[in-house]
Amino acid sequence: MKFQKKIILVYTIFSVLITGIFGAAYYTLNVRQYKEREYGNIRTVSNVKLQQMEDTLESMESAITYVLSDIEVLDALKKLATLKTDSYADMYFSDSTATVRAKINSYYLMEEFYRMVFFNKNGRTIANNNYTNTALNTDASYQTYPWVERVSGKGGRNVLIGLHEDDWGSRSKPQVISVVKEIQGMEMGYLEVQKDKASLDKMIANTDENITYIFMTKEGEFLYSDARQVKAEYYWNLMQGRDKDIEEIETADGEKALCLMQESDTDDIVLMTVARMDISQSAAMEVLPVSLLLLFVALALSLGYIYLTSRQLTRPIQQLQHFMETTRLDNMEAEIPEKISNDEIESLYVSYKDVLNRLNTSMLKEKRMSLLSLQAQFDLLQAQVNPHFIYNVLNVISNRGMVSDDEVICDICSELAGMLRYSTNTKDKYASVKQEIEYLELYLGLLKHRYDYKLSYEIRIDEALYNKPLPKIVLQQIVENAVNHGYGSSSDIIRVEVAGALTEDGWFLKVHDDGNGITKEKLDEINNNISSIRNKLTNDRSSVELEIGGMGLVNTYARLYLLYNDDLIFEIRPGKEKGTDVIIGCREKRRQSAEDLSIEQRNDKNV
Repeated sequence: MKFQKKIILVYTIFSVLITGIFGAAYYTLNVRQYKEREYGNIRTVSNVKLQQMEDTLESMESAITYVLSDIEVLDALKKLATLKTDSYADMYFSDSTATVRAKINSYYLMEEFYRMVFFNKNGRTIANNNYTNTALNTDASYQTYPWVERVSGKGGRNVLIGLHEDDWGSRSKPQVISVVKEIQGMEMGYLEVQKDKASLDKMIANTDENITYIFMTKEGEFLYSDARQVKAEYYWNLMQGRDKDIEEIETADGEKALCLMQESDTDDIVLMTVARMDISQSAAMEVLPVSLLLLFVALALSLGYIYLTSRQLTRPIQQLQHFMETTRLDNMEAEIPEKISNDEIESLYVSYKDVLNRLNTSMLKEKRMSLLSLQAQFDLLQAQVNPHFIYNVLNVISNRGMVSDDEVICDICSELAGMLRYSTNTKDKYASVKQEIEYLELYLGLLKHRYDYKLSYEIRIDEALYNKPLPKIVLQQIVENAVNHGYGSSSDIIRVEVAGALTEDGWFLKVHDDGNGITKEKLDEINNNISSIRNKLTNDRSSVELEIGGMGLVNTYARLYLLYNDDLIFEIRPGKEKGTDVIIGCREKRRQSAEDLSIEQRNDKNV
């Protein structure tokens, strides 16, 4: 699987989880808010209906107070309590009856209530609406009144009687609720105020047919409901012992519903508001579409962002891949095509370029080593002429020396043969410092036979340098140059010192002579030739073996530079007192210019 697809997959899973969690939280929060809103709506309408019923009952009680607050009415009621007559006509047309009838027939009472009726133990009954449809039943009396026991002995307190048929009607007996009061003193009788169900239904009219209002007394007796048939006792028993005022319940028919129970603070009534609805399902239907839409939008936006981000993140990698695929030997030095916005990916670019640079350096070094090998072979072919012929000649000379009993001739031939074997060996491309020292000692031995006491040399090399690589015949060339050019035809003692040691930055070898020294003009000429050779090897990368010619210092520098590149230490300078110093070496820990090397200090410390 590609890296971009992995990024998309991982972050898609993460996005789905996070979006799902937030979606679930959003859904839960909105369901809770929906329920709280519905609960609030039910409480609001319930408060309104409870207030309306409280106002109705208060008006019914006020009507009783209104009648009994009249002194004339109270006097008339006393007289009716003591009136001795069995004639309905006498009772109906008496002054006391007229006084009471006049009071209860007031417009306010006639319009506001279905019936207001007075009755006592003597059978005296007076009603305010004794018309055709609401005519009073003349047979009805105190003895037939079903609520006497409930209202008697209550100390004059108003008694609320729930929905029932009108007890006094002769023709129609509508459903009514009543407030009955026992008139205190001398058994003056009772006063009842009725409110018919039709008026109550009109007052409690509800636009939502799924809501039912059930009024109960605080003792659990049914008072009124706007529904035709309602199992008030079922809901009353269901809501008993509940901690909350509103609960999710099942109706008597098995439907999901909300039931709110509220008690009146002023009257002996309790309102149960039953809203037939599955609140959880309603909340889901209300909230779920919006939640799913928001979830889909959020998920789509997050997936789009993930896709664009993954492309942005993987684009540098794709560029790096293309850059790597198009890299060839002829364009390894090509620069990064554009600025990479991602620091880590840019670091990969830089690392890859560093690898290319090291590879290019290694290839260049290998080319230079090949050039060095070719140059060495060319020089050796030029020098050896016919090694076998020379070996044969040396053997003839050595034999003649032995015949003549001249051991010096034998030693010279042996040393020269050793030098020829070393110089003509083309098996190895380069030699070690130890091999170079051994070859140099053979060469100095030959010179000793020539100059005898006039030649003095000393070799002090740290053994830690023995395995350091060098091109062949480097030290011999430097020493030969010191002997040939440092002294010329002078008769002075020829002194040559070869020293070598490790430093903090690498290692070095120094060849010192006590000769005439080197002139500034000659030193400038050599340095110019060295700069020219370095430019050809570094920038032009052209073959310089024919131009180098000979076996001088420039030749030595060229071969050393091909081996060590910019890490090479190569310096020619006048000695401290006289003569010339030639210093070669290699920086191994860090690079710096030859001028920054305190070679004199290291010489004094290590040599």
